[in-house]
Parts: sequence; structure tokens; C-alpha cells
Amino acid sequence: MRLFVNPFAPKGRHPANAAAAANSAEAEAERHALRERVKQAVRQVLAPGAEAVISVSELACGEDGCPDVETVIGIHEAGVPARRLRLHMSLAEVGLADIAAAADDTCCTAPQEPTA
Repeated sequence: MRLFVNPFAPKGRHPANAAAAANSAEAEAERHALRERVKQAVRQVLAPGAEAVISVSELACGEDGCPDVETVIGIHEAGVPARRLRLHMSLAEVGLADIAAAADDTCCTAPQEPTA
């Protein structure tokens, strides 16, 4: 018996039957393939180092003025400040040109470090 119910737990993540579980597994496999495709596109467009870690997340936003879904890409390299790209589109819609445009926007609007 569970005494604690996590109010922040995703709703509907526990399928009631085997068919729903299979559909859930297929959907997760599709999301994984989309994330891998975007990671490869980031490596192709931005050419980070071979040891760079790239994280890709698709997030939903319920706030006013926020897009329904956005894709956030994190690029982490040793000795370099982490970069974050925010694309106001779903993971399936992200293309090479979108990644290049987001990288250009991030490059030009990033705060500059004060020089001594």
C-alpha cells in the first residue's frame, strides 16, 4: 500500500493493459530516435568536441505567452561554458537550419564577460 502520492508525478504514465504498455514503449522508442536525430544534427551543425555531451529535451509550457511545446538543447564541453539552445517547436520539427539559427541567436545575445 502506498501512503504517499507524489503530486508532481506525470499523469497517466502507468498503462492499464498490455496494449497500452506496448503503445507506450513504441512512443518512448520514437521519442528516443527523435532525440538521437537532433543530437546528430547538433554535432553536424555546431561541431562540438568529440567528448561533448549533448542533452535534448522536449518541454511543455502552460504559461501565457509561452509556446505549447519547446525543444531545449544543452551542449556541455570540458573547459567551455555550457550552451543552451531553445527552439519554440516540437522535437519532430527541429531541423539543421533551426539549430543553426538558434546557435546564431544565442551567440549574439549571450552576455559578454567583462574584460580587465
